[in-house]
Amino acid sequence: MLKRIIISITLSILVILISLGIISAISVNDSIQRSLESRLTLAKIIGKYIDYMLESNLRRLQDISISGRIDFEDDDWDPEKKAIKTAYEYSIFTDRIFLLDIYGNVVLTYPHQESGNINLLSITDVSKTLSDKRPYISDVYTMEPTQKKVIFALVPLKNKNGDFIGAAGGEINPTNYLFTQVLKSVPADQSTVIELVDSHGIIISSNKQERILTCSDHNMFLSNLIAERKSSVGVCHRCHTEEERHEEKTQDILAFAPLSIASWGITIREPQEIVFAPSTLLKKGFFSLSLIAIGTSLLLVVGLSRSIVKPLKALTEAARKIGAGNLSEPIEAAGKDEVGTLAQNFDRMRVKLAESHENIQRQNLELEQRVLKRTKDLAESREKLSVLLRRVITAEEEERKRIARELHDDTSQSLNAILMSLDAFQQSWEKNRDAPQKLKRLRELCVLSLQGLHTIIKDLRPPILDDLGFDSAVRWILERHLGGKGIHYSLDIEGSCEQVEKPPERVLDCSQMELLLFRVIQEAMINIVKHADAKNVLVFLRFRSSYVEIEIEDDGKGFDVQNVSRSVTSGNRPGGFGILGMQERVALMDGKMTLCSQPGRGTQLTVYVPV
Repeated sequence: MLKRIIISITLSILVILISLGIISAISVNDSIQRSLESRLTLAKIIGKYIDYMLESNLRRLQDISISGRIDFEDDDWDPEKKAIKTAYEYSIFTDRIFLLDIYGNVVLTYPHQESGNINLLSITDVSKTLSDKRPYISDVYTMEPTQKKVIFALVPLKNKNGDFIGAAGGEINPTNYLFTQVLKSVPADQSTVIELVDSHGIIISSNKQERILTCSDHNMFLSNLIAERKSSVGVCHRCHTEEERHEEKTQDILAFAPLSIASWGITIREPQEIVFAPSTLLKKGFFSLSLIAIGTSLLLVVGLSRSIVKPLKALTEAARKIGAGNLSEPIEAAGKDEVGTLAQNFDRMRVKLAESHENIQRQNLELEQRVLKRTKDLAESREKLSVLLRRVITAEEEERKRIARELHDDTSQSLNAILMSLDAFQQSWEKNRDAPQKLKRLRELCVLSLQGLHTIIKDLRPPILDDLGFDSAVRWILERHLGGKGIHYSLDIEGSCEQVEKPPERVLDCSQMELLLFRVIQEAMINIVKHADAKNVLVFLRFRSSYVEIEIEDDGKGFDVQNVSRSVTSGNRPGGFGILGMQERVALMDGKMTLCSQPGRGTQLTVYVPV
């Protein structure tokens, strides 16, 4: 029982743990997904704000054309200076704002004027702005020969007549405090890195000052995302900088969101353990619940073992002793619970069993004495019955012989004498026309009577049974009753009566058994000829060491066995006494007769005689 309890509790624990595991996996995965989505959402929000800043400053450059003061041909540069001064104020273009003609030459700058002629057409984004006539914001660009890092923001420039005459641009310092202020204003852990990168992976701004203007791209991963304008979040390792290459690799979660105004992007790199802290906490919680469930189950097993299993084992041992016959040892009740009550009732049962056992032993002694006396009486009665049965069978056969002799010696001789007298009388009355004919008919009746008499004599005691044995007698009876009537028959005999082992208590000997079996077969053949209208008959005889079996089958018209049995029992069917005679003979041999038949389906007779 303890095993069953342990198995049941173990299965329950497994179900609970599997359920907790499934819930844990779903919850942890959901927590991880929410954590990743929150980082990606934060990157998108920062990117949108940077887009807003860039877009608003591009509008300030576009306001230069809208002001209607731009005219490169009037040699009056005051209106242009005022326009670019207005655009410069409160903008992110901390270095300068400049105007270009359609050839890329710097026409005017603010707040300071460059000395000499400067042409920016070699800068890719400048040439794109002049050729495509639409705004562009460049990546981090290195100015030669000063090696100064700048970012160009450019918009098409139109004069007061609305004609395209060049471009208005602004230079943005990558270390601009506005970008850094935006990134540092985002609440983040000390190990979290938030960066603004260009399409080459150069960090424009970062909440970590030392990372600005370094390259953070790894295998052009960020460049490809910026080119595809695709957001992404996934696992990355922090080993992209020279300093970090000397440190041990750490797994980070990298969230990236591209900007829509510039070919830039926002990256948020945070240690994986910080991002997955909620999911880790969930895992620990579910693990703790699992340990609690296992501990509770173990305590339950121990408690059940002490309160139920051990007392039940004691009761089982007591039951085993009682089963072995030890009814003298009392059963101790363990507690006042159901098991204790069961032990008390079990002990009461033990006491009752002990009393009953004593009574049974006393009665068994009396019964043994009675059985011995009855057995002796039955043995004497059986011996008397055996002697009487032998006498009955012997008397029956002797009577048959006597009747057959008397019929042969007296009645048959008388009929023969009458037949001879009729022959002589017929010869003397040949002159009388009617007399010979009447005598001839009378003679025929005498012949038929004589033949019937001979048949009765042979049926009463066929001499072939004594002369040639049982097998030949059976073949003779089949040929006489079936073959003579044109009925095809088949006889199959296995063994002989001598092979049957006769126990000492058997009443009938072999010859008596053969005689009874012969009478059964004889009666069956007579019934087939009289009632079955059969064309074929099969007879099987099997002599075994422990039984004798007879099977007789015909393809006749059959009959209703129940109706015939009721008619024979009630006496309403005199013709059915042949079946009754067969049953009586089989009963004398302690055998069993089975009759199976249906109208139109023939009949099967089975006789089984145990030895």
